[in-house]
Amino acid sequence: MDVASLLFGYSKALYSTWLYYKPDHLLIDCGEGASTSLGNSGFAIERILLTHGHIDHISGLPSLLWSRAAGMGDTQKPLFIYYPEGDEYIADMRSYLKRTSERLPFALHWVPLGDGDCFTLEGTAGHHRGGRCIETFATRHRHNQLTLGYKIVESRRRLKPDHAGLSEEEIRQRARQDGPAATHSLMEDYTATLAVFGGDGLPLDPATLGAAELLVHEATILDDAERKHQLHSTVREAVGVAAAAHPKALLINHVSGRYRGEEIRRAIFQSAIDHQIDCPVWSLVRDRLCKTFEPIGFEGEKHEKQV
Repeated sequence: MDVASLLFGYSKALYSTWLYYKPDHLLIDCGEGASTSLGNSGFAIERILLTHGHIDHISGLPSLLWSRAAGMGDTQKPLFIYYPEGDEYIADMRSYLKRTSERLPFALHWVPLGDGDCFTLEGTAGHHRGGRCIETFATRHRHNQLTLGYKIVESRRRLKPDHAGLSEEEIRQRARQDGPAATHSLMEDYTATLAVFGGDGLPLDPATLGAAELLVHEATILDDAERKHQLHSTVREAVGVAAAAHPKALLINHVSGRYRGEEIRRAIFQSAIDHQIDCPVWSLVRDRLCKTFEPIGFEGEKHEKQV
């Protein structure tokens, strides 16, 4: 999976974090500098998904709203901002924006969400995007305060498992025999998890993630001894979650700025080897998105490559 074809962003723990997910025009969090980096892409954004109200995740909201209003793109496209219900920091930001954004040319909708909520992804013209939905799940980042992760899921159809070995010709013959009922006899509906965005916090529960195509997991800390009382994950923990959940790709973000690039690469590589992870590992360190580890099969054996 080419993660760079799906998203770009910026992530430096405590300073700024945001991700732009291209397929659905989603902005996950909105840290400082988002509008500057997004440029014209800011006009495509239809939804902002806030994981929590820490300043490094919301400080870019004012400039994004005003750049979206003042540019040459579609300045009247509505914007929806989803956030964890009861977050007092986001309430403060919302109050500030209410006082300063009365002249915005587009409708601004704030949508509070709880653990386990779900909403469909409809375009501004009201069309449904291939049965795609956003599901929320609670994360562990702030004491006595709801913080959220987001899953993008999609309704799909596939051959039933007992027909998986049929050839194309056998499937056509079965379809001719069964007529209109063939769809029900041959196919089944299922839900695919396209992407999981964990936000900040302690390691995610692999059992709640599903077999995601892309898992984005924070790894603020390289060494567990440095955690102290922080509710953040280590690189080893993030890789361990992926090893249990089996996504097609893992993206590590929110790494502390006190670490050098080579330290980060070594920590990811060693953790991937130790966990025998079977998917590529990407990292987003500041604005540098790159593949850091890839398992490579060769003559029946698994070999690892540091990228």
